[in-house]
Amino acid sequence: MPNKQISHFYEDLHLYRLISQLSVYNDLQELSAEYLQPVIQYDRTYNARLLETLKVYLECNGSKQETSNKLYIVRQTLYHRLQKLENLLGEDFMAHEKRVAIEFMLLVHDYLSAAKERRDHQVL
Repeated sequence: MPNKQISHFYEDLHLYRLISQLSVYNDLQELSAEYLQPVIQYDRTYNARLLETLKVYLECNGSKQETSNKLYIVRQTLYHRLQKLENLLGEDFMAHEKRVAIEFMLLVHDYLSAAKERRDHQVL
């Protein structure tokens, strides 16, 4: 799990419990890449922050004002980023089923990134 707090209770892990079980049987990295790779690649290529924008936008339930406030950007910048996200993910990325899948894949991405970071840290 991403280190948002020091200790976690099993019953508070929610979707991370599911991700943990699925990771044993499936290649979640490949599945996550199907949804998020265009955004991740764009961020790497242009040193952008679209993945963070996507996370916050979804956390704010699509509220542009709340998203721009949390990201400390003007709304015009947010509109530009949302247009880029539409281009990369499809115009329907906020449609219910696709949105749920994207939100789940963001959790998978965070989970796998934290696991990789722990492994890398243990090697040192």
